[in-house]
Amino acid sequence: MSTDIEKYLKDHRKDLDVESPDDSSIWEGIRGDITGKGNGNQRRGAKVFVLRFRNIAAIAIIALLVGYVINDVLSDNRISKQITLASINSELGDKENEYKELIKYKKEEIGSFDDIDNIIINELIEELDRLDTIYNTVLDDLNTNGYTEDIVNIIFDTYEKKIRILELIILETNKTQKYENEKNIAL
Repeated sequence: MSTDIEKYLKDHRKDLDVESPDDSSIWEGIRGDITGKGNGNQRRGAKVFVLRFRNIAAIAIIALLVGYVINDVLSDNRISKQITLASINSELGDKENEYKELIKYKKEEIGSFDDIDNIIINELIEELDRLDTIYNTVLDDLNTNGYTEDIVNIIFDTYEKKIRILELIILETNKTQKYENEKNIAL
């Protein structure tokens, strides 16, 4: 094969060695392009435009798809897909709302937990935090495993324990306030 190329180069050497451009053929090509009688360059330009448009459209579609997938993977879509007790059964949802309202009422009755110096109350507050952890774990189990009566019972049990603990905190704060009032009266 290399001998064929060498033979071709030797035979056509004069045609290949051009030190100056052929001005007449260049100007004829320019005139042909201007008048539309060129050698297919116009058709080739349209093909290039269509190919570029197709490539840009393909890139845009791929970018949108990749963005959608990344958004789906990175965003926490579990929140919108969470199972709630109300979505399982309206009676369960009503019961849960009653517990939540009662807990909210008890917390409002107590007020702020920040200014409490009582050791017993601080331990009860820590127990509330542990119950919140248990509650969140059970909710994750509900979303992962689906509805079971055991999970619902644990949820309601944590609500009941929270209410009892909040009542103990209320009793303890009332006892502390009563003691301080008696102490002030005795002075």
